[in-house]
Amino acid sequence: MTLQHLRLWQTLSRIPSLRAPRRAWQVELGEHWELCHQFLSATPDLAAWTLASDGVTACDVIEHDDGTFVGINRLQGEVFDVERNELSICTFSVAKLAKTLMSLLGGRAESLPAVPNGSVQKLGRLPPRFASTMVHFCARTDQTSLIETAMSVGAKTVLLVPSLSGTRIDLDSIERTFEVTVIAADDLFFIQEGTIVVSTAALDELRYRLGLGDDSPPNSFRMTGDHWEICFEKNRFVLADAIGMWYLAEFLSRPGRTLNPVELENARTGIVARSSTSGTGEAFDEHARREYKRTLADISARIAEAERNNDSGTLETLQTEQYEILSQLQKDTGRNGKARVLTDESKSRKNVRQAVNRDIKRIAEHHAELAEHLKLAFKGNAMCYRPDADPNWEL
Repeated sequence: MTLQHLRLWQTLSRIPSLRAPRRAWQVELGEHWELCHQFLSATPDLAAWTLASDGVTACDVIEHDDGTFVGINRLQGEVFDVERNELSICTFSVAKLAKTLMSLLGGRAESLPAVPNGSVQKLGRLPPRFASTMVHFCARTDQTSLIETAMSVGAKTVLLVPSLSGTRIDLDSIERTFEVTVIAADDLFFIQEGTIVVSTAALDELRYRLGLGDDSPPNSFRMTGDHWEICFEKNRFVLADAIGMWYLAEFLSRPGRTLNPVELENARTGIVARSSTSGTGEAFDEHARREYKRTLADISARIAEAERNNDSGTLETLQTEQYEILSQLQKDTGRNGKARVLTDESKSRKNVRQAVNRDIKRIAEHHAELAEHLKLAFKGNAMCYRPDADPNWEL
């Protein structure tokens, strides 16, 4: 699914005071109002003005004796009714924002009152992968405000701002002088299927900017929406969801461990099967046995005919078909000559192996090296991912 820009960041850039009438917030947030109004807190104060129909022009507001309100745009000569709740002043809660954003980043919210200059607030700490770096939020993105903020928060800090689009600031100079990393929220957080999500590519870039590694993205195998985002040895690609992808993620999360195929199927489907040794039926019945014999007899006759006619091409094809049937019979026949009884485990093992192999073939179409890595890692035991060197997958 495509990531969409979140109007929240543009709104905060336009309302850096984080305080405005409810109607102003609604106009600015537009279709994202339902998702973002959770960050607003109403106050008992009423606005002395509201927005006109163009959403920009300041208007006078008059309260009638009956308690109703009317807005007047004197420039345009417009008069319109205004609801009391539209006039209520709402403030943006950085503490509420901190809980959401730090959860998405895998960090810990530590929102505190604004620091002395009054324009910046602490959000929390990033996870260990980002050296537990402190993150602060500043709604103002002019040169003076960013310099004052950088001086207030101290070195080795991430400074999150709503947006840097259209700004004219010497960002490199600020970062170099005060040893802070400035990142725009509209480059990091997006909306997808009605939910706020974080861009993994932007996180990789942030880690690089913090000096915690080269610019090589980590090996990752992540489910996002209805598709999988995969990165292996710096190469990224996206693959549609499928059963085998789910199994692969389970194997990659537990390298070196042999997983029970019945438990894997149970976990994926939510349906509890019988014990792994319970019988599910014979590999073939008497009718199938007769069909095998009839087919083998027919092949034998055709082989004899091909030998008489010196038809080497047909002879090779028939001998291959005969070998495959005999091999399958040998596999499905027990030591006593009877059909082998299949178990839940053998059936599940086959299902899992086939699903995984199908998706390894799909992966090969996008990343041949990863497909080869997976084939070798499962060689000898289809239920165990055992690579020569652990790629340290991020899942």
